Amino acid sequence: MDQTPRRLIAMINADLKEDVIKANTAWVCSSCYHCTVRCPAKIDIAGVMYAVKRYSIQNKTYAKNWVGPKFSKVFIKTVSKNSKSYEPLLAPTYIFGFEAKEFFLEIQNAFKLMFKGRLSVLPPTNKRRTEFQRVVKRAISTGEKE
Repeated sequence: MDQTPRRLIAMINADLKEDVIKANTAWVCSSCYHCTVRCPAKIDIAGVMYAVKRYSIQNKTYAKNWVGPKFSKVFIKTVSKNSKSYEPLLAPTYIFGFEAKEFFLEIQNAFKLMFKGRLSVLPPTNKRRTEFQRVVKRAISTGEKE
């Protein structure tokens, strides 16, 4: 992170929108909620990070070489369509940024998981997918027109 969450929130409070958007802090955040749980001021820091990400995606203000925004869009579309995550569609958003050795290790691990039945070749299905898609459509906006 180029800014700490505390500093990012101070920048938001100081109305330094451009600096907040330029920071990679929200995109590096793992959304573990550890900071939110421990915050003495009871600030939902993870929620702030999600808000910064949503704003950045909707307004296309992120750095073009960042994997996070692209991954987020693909993740939202995948979950919206399948009502579950599907790793073979998500992997191309980040795997090509690896060095050759790491790239082939990822591919090798994926094949091992497939052969053991831990990674599905086909996307998962959900009996209540239509209902789920309706909820997701109301709750999440990627800022793109469908």
